[in-house]
Amino acid sequence: MSLRKLRRRVREEAAGRQGPPTSRVLPRDPVEFCRGWLGYEPYAYMHPFLRDEGHFIANVQARQTGKTFNGMAKLLWYAFRYPGSLVLVTAPKYDQAKSVAFKALHGHLERMRGLDRRFFDYVVGRRNVLKTVIRFRNGSAIQVESPVPETIRGHTAKVVYLMEANFIRDDLDLYTAVLFSLNTTNGYLIAESTPWNRDSVFYSMFHDAAFDQFSTHRVVYTEALPPNGPLSPEIVEMVEKQLAGDPGRWRREMLCEWTEDLDVWLPASLIALAQDSGINYSHGAARPRGEFYLGVDFGKHVDYSVVAVVERLHGHLYLRHCHRFPLETSYGAVIGYMKRLQDHWRTINAVYADKTGVGDYIVEDMERGGLRNVTGVNFTDQSKEAMATCLKEKMRSAVCPSCGWSGYVDGEEETWMTVCPDGCLNEEGNRVGLRPLLHIPFDPDLFHELNLERYELSKSGKLLFNHPQGTNDDRFWATALAVYAAEGAPPPLSRPTARTI
Repeated sequence: MSLRKLRRRVREEAAGRQGPPTSRVLPRDPVEFCRGWLGYEPYAYMHPFLRDEGHFIANVQARQTGKTFNGMAKLLWYAFRYPGSLVLVTAPKYDQAKSVAFKALHGHLERMRGLDRRFFDYVVGRRNVLKTVIRFRNGSAIQVESPVPETIRGHTAKVVYLMEANFIRDDLDLYTAVLFSLNTTNGYLIAESTPWNRDSVFYSMFHDAAFDQFSTHRVVYTEALPPNGPLSPEIVEMVEKQLAGDPGRWRREMLCEWTEDLDVWLPASLIALAQDSGINYSHGAARPRGEFYLGVDFGKHVDYSVVAVVERLHGHLYLRHCHRFPLETSYGAVIGYMKRLQDHWRTINAVYADKTGVGDYIVEDMERGGLRNVTGVNFTDQSKEAMATCLKEKMRSAVCPSCGWSGYVDGEEETWMTVCPDGCLNEEGNRVGLRPLLHIPFDPDLFHELNLERYELSKSGKLLFNHPQGTNDDRFWATALAVYAAEGAPPPLSRPTARTI
């Protein structure tokens, strides 16, 4: 241990032995707590949420209006108010809770330390502020946890905070687990999110009479414009123009409205079911082992180039990589990126490349660059229907990991089946959840593009695909190409030459 760290530890321990350096009483008002203890002034539109004394709170807010920032301040207040309490923070993706929520927590505690270092050392201490857990000298702790029902159920918590609750896949199971976790502590549940799909627990918190015990809060972007909030009118105006072709996303993210999935190829609920909190994107420089299939949708001036990679494992497909290049990126740079992927990942069995508008030479360039097993794909109405259908079939097809039942998750009247229809139960006595054959990590940008693609039926009976003007669907088609490659490529031992479909 360095001398500097040793001195800091001695100072903190001394502060804890000496007693409180100043006579401070925890404010009963969380807004006053933010002012006096954390050193910041909450915007007025956050006061109702911060002062809400309800045990069940649902909070929906526009992007960048401070829902997580202020939510973490309220968690600190709970930790100080209830000595010896456990506060859990979870999100659709474990790293999201760690990087976003704990970044806000660390910022609050740094300001607190700046206001009165001796008092901070007395109540917390820097060595108790870690990446995934914060311990307090009163015995409380704030901890990141995975969004897994069994894991949450194993805790006895005073407070559970659900980030982006509308994007959690097994939200009903997780919500039930949270209730068990809070059962003996008369605890608090805070769920916050931007809107996504309607058949979700988070939606029910706002609209279902069975959830009338929840107090709800809603903050749209207009409430957070100057001088009442942090949003920049110029940036907001620019975002509104950019999303003019995607009014649904604007209404969800800025007006906090749940929108209908009209004429979309992949409904939000289907995308939510395919989301797998247990997987993350692999870095391009990683050296994973497996059977991989790559899809690339080329663009340059208006559209983006996107590379997507899926892995086939035990009959399931996992989206392991999805990278979008900046506009004006040369085709040579994209090809070089794919060559690097193939060199590092070793077992990319097929590369399906969009050559529409580019021509056969792009496939030839890929081969000259050292890429193997390349198939050029012309984007016609027929091939787009085949690829989009392949992608959707993989998302709507599911199996029960317990009994092996297989079928489709979508039913009549837009109902979605999430648990085994044969009634399989897990060790906790809950219905076993179905697992779609396509697994995608938590990636809101990907979710929105997958949900963006529209379709219509032509007079000839063919499906025609399109996306709203001013939007991009490059991630959609790159992912569709990768899935299509995994389903249509020859077996791994076969090494075909370049071909066109």
